[in-house]
Amino acid sequence: MVMFSGKQKQYTMFACSVIGASHIKSGKPCQDSSFCEKGKRYRFAAVADGHGGDPYFRSDAGSRFAIEALRSCVFDPTAGTALGKLSARAESTRAEKELERTILQIKKSIVNRWNMLVAADIEEHPFTEDELNAIPEKYANEYRAGEHTESAYGTTLIAVLWTDAFFLALHIGDGTCILLNNEAEFFQPVPVDENCFLNVTTSLCDKNVINSFRHYYSTAAPAAVLIASDGIDDCFTGDEKLYDFYRVVLSSFTEKNEETAGAELKDYFPRLSEKGSGDDISIGIIIDDEVLRTLKIEIEKPEAEENP
Repeated sequence: MVMFSGKQKQYTMFACSVIGASHIKSGKPCQDSSFCEKGKRYRFAAVADGHGGDPYFRSDAGSRFAIEALRSCVFDPTAGTALGKLSARAESTRAEKELERTILQIKKSIVNRWNMLVAADIEEHPFTEDELNAIPEKYANEYRAGEHTESAYGTTLIAVLWTDAFFLALHIGDGTCILLNNEAEFFQPVPVDENCFLNVTTSLCDKNVINSFRHYYSTAAPAAVLIASDGIDDCFTGDEKLYDFYRVVLSSFTEKNEETAGAELKDYFPRLSEKGSGDDISIGIIIDDEVLRTLKIEIEKPEAEENP
């Protein structure tokens, strides 16, 4: 990878969430949320995947709150000091422990803010008997007693902040964060969470959420980053098939304008979900246009795995 430079560059960004085929059939709402934003000196994208099980009946709101909490923590003036430390770390030999403390502070702020948003929503919109009667009795009784009520809003979260000085990825739960380096190679920089398997995932609603909140920080600039909920991951068998799909996606954004490529991708996702995972699909993309154009990306269009 190449180091960051002060040169003004052009970036393509895209984010969207699409309801899954199984949710359309069951009448459930889309439980995913996504977001992207581009400033003069930063690029920011996030996806959140609300849990689909019956106890998590407000996870669509939970995923929206995850995005809102993230934005408020990253862009709130009070976060300036912490983010300033990250920028300073990119240009100095400051101790690694200080960097870790700074990132931990941001994680805690996101979790605290998310819990505040959940608590406010419950106060304004208390759980109804219809909601509670539709879930397993164990959970209904806990919620009636005011215990673990945040679980009804359970969600994952993946976020990337790509500034002119550093790259930061934050991840709780399943889904993937994938970088394309300057040798046209894909890799997953965030450590894998071994607690995520099959339909089990860590979550913002967990008691020990901070211990499961992974991250990646670098002063080396990627060529592109793609973050996605497991609704995309589960459509393909193995990383290589997923990378093949992302090569097609990136090539589309290289060959077409941002609006056209984004619209075509969003239009394709319902078909991908129906043929593959059946789940909601969310994606966030950031591309360094100049670097990507210089890379030779071999395209082999993959087929989604049939949904059993």
